[in-house]
Amino acid sequence: MRRRRPIAALAVAALALPLSIAAFAAPASASSDSTPNGPYVQCGKQPVNLNGMLSNEELQQQIDRLESRRGDVVSVEEIGRSVEGRALNAVTVGSGSRTIVVQTQIHGDEPIGTEAAVALLKNVSAPSPAAQDIRDAVTLVVVPRLNPDGWERYNRDDWASGLDPRRNSNDVDLNRTFGPSDQDMSLAPEAAAIQEFLQEVQPDLVLDYHHQVTYGTEDGDMATMSVMWGTHPDVAAGVADTAKRAASVIGDGLAGNGHATVTLYPQSDTATTARNGLSLDGIPTLLIEQRGQQEVGQKSSGVLTKEALTSMDSVLGAITDGSFDSVDPESVFDLPERGDRIRTSCKE
Repeated sequence: MRRRRPIAALAVAALALPLSIAAFAAPASASSDSTPNGPYVQCGKQPVNLNGMLSNEELQQQIDRLESRRGDVVSVEEIGRSVEGRALNAVTVGSGSRTIVVQTQIHGDEPIGTEAAVALLKNVSAPSPAAQDIRDAVTLVVVPRLNPDGWERYNRDDWASGLDPRRNSNDVDLNRTFGPSDQDMSLAPEAAAIQEFLQEVQPDLVLDYHHQVTYGTEDGDMATMSVMWGTHPDVAAGVADTAKRAASVIGDGLAGNGHATVTLYPQSDTATTARNGLSLDGIPTLLIEQRGQQEVGQKSSGVLTKEALTSMDSVLGAITDGSFDSVDPESVFDLPERGDRIRTSCKE
């Protein structure tokens, strides 16, 4: 049954038409048609068409359909509204003792996590013994697309407006509103909604999906994903260790994938990001940064989505089979450090 929380938001009508966005160029040292994990996108030659990704309307339809078809195991709660009045949903599957939250797209131009999260919901709600095992062990909560207004601008290529689609429609970076932030939260209803929800739910782990540009490693590989836990010095050791275990599990889960290289994201102690702010509040949070679709082109979006889905599956699988708690949190340091950026945008 769907519930709606009484969180105030400004409702403004918004229309959009999906368009393509500018692509990015390879560095002089890289081949334009033969690189690890897919071809580089050449400026002006392979625009990234977003029509294959879920629009805001399509995402809502997917959620409604899932609730309609699998209402016996799926529940949907509207936890708030965006500045422009779009619904923010928390979709819950399962009733296990460990609550895992997957949140995506707090930056509007970072959509791959949302695509993977919808696939995860379908898999975990399926009428299969494997899905039932997960539902018995885990309460999975997916909060997809925390910045739907930013995605709407990104989807219609509205750079001319001067408002960065990473930010919400009040020009707030929602990922700087956690912990001790002095942000006026009336201007960030999306962040207020997720923070209120997480404080009520008190999940055992939050997986927070983002995009980054393309980086290498010291071994000459390409970093397709980078992970980092709450590293602020005031984060409790046990809170950090839970997120470290998740990072290590993800690294192991993707180790056999020839298209994935997981690295450590550079440490930052900024207290107002989700991973640090939530961790300071006692909620283990893992930042997961993927190479973005704007870097690799539309043809590689499927590979990136599969990578994100595998990372989610790995964590749920380890909790379900009981191996998660036996993971040595310090094993995460077996992952390589993220190296230098190896690409620049066409605009630079």
